[in-house]
Amino acid sequence: MRRFYQLAVMVVAAMCVGLFIYAGGAVVMVVFASALVAVVLHGAARLICRVLPIRQWVAVVLFLAALVGGVSGVVHVSGPELVTQLSHLYAALTHERDALHATLDQNPVGHSVLNHIPRFFGGNQTSGPLGSEGAGGGMDFAGSMTNVLTSTFGSAGTLVVIVIAGVYFALSPHLYANGLLRLVPTRYRPTARALIRTTAHVLSAWVAGQLLDMTVVGVLTWVGLSLLGMPLAFPLGLVAGTANFIPYLGTFIGAVPALLIALSISPREALMVAGLYAFIQAFEGYVMSPFIQKRAVSMPPALTILSQTIFGAFLGMWGFAFASPITAVLLAMVDHLTTPLPEDEQV
Repeated sequence: MRRFYQLAVMVVAAMCVGLFIYAGGAVVMVVFASALVAVVLHGAARLICRVLPIRQWVAVVLFLAALVGGVSGVVHVSGPELVTQLSHLYAALTHERDALHATLDQNPVGHSVLNHIPRFFGGNQTSGPLGSEGAGGGMDFAGSMTNVLTSTFGSAGTLVVIVIAGVYFALSPHLYANGLLRLVPTRYRPTARALIRTTAHVLSAWVAGQLLDMTVVGVLTWVGLSLLGMPLAFPLGLVAGTANFIPYLGTFIGAVPALLIALSISPREALMVAGLYAFIQAFEGYVMSPFIQKRAVSMPPALTILSQTIFGAFLGMWGFAFASPITAVLLAMVDHLTTPLPEDEQV
């Protein structure tokens, strides 16, 4: 009876957590995004503290000042040109999307395909793939990217909340961690403390590895497209590097704009661009990823893609983007709470 009671409590607790995430998923994702910002700031502050004998909060302030100064300098020097290129990229992508839509809409098969593609991506679908309600609590796929907390703050306000909360988390991480521990019963606090430290370590490793991966992919894309003579090489490289925040699927998302623009030039140019992205993907998958995973977080590719599908279905674009770090944290927790499988019991 005692084991049955414990199992029932675990099942009820899991259901409550699932309902909470499903009902308030946007808020949970905002908190998680703030934690990622805090991890970046905290990691940078630790590096500064190794060089300068200063307190951590001072290092966070110094890093923020340097970051704001650097971004301001880049915007002042190349901001107008970057804005111009991004506007040209948006206009080119819109033109190619409309041209492709017009071509497919004239064909019965193409028209049927467009009926299953959201209007945001050039299709005819006005609701989510699961109907008017969708899987995200009434939000369709396109609306889920802009409808996160928009009724209260708006997209820009949400970003400000994430950054400000992340800064405060980074300034006093122990304050918030100890506050969480106070909510845990005394006999479970050692386990909870170990889980908090494990989560912090995993997120730090994942963020560091992903930032390195994004930088390498963005630079390689920019240089490769420039050598091919593609227009808008820098913003396309910026898009590719940013999209690579989402492992595996982000590579294909980042390649779509370049392929559309290359198709508007010539089929030969499109094949060359496709070959470039295939080379970058192979380099990232067989060289960069093993190097990063050896020093950061290793996750099975199938599990990564499945987690993106599951979290994306429940939480929209927020879940799709943050599926990998969430899965990494969950795997680390399971690994900490369970004992290794003996060799004689392995499959």
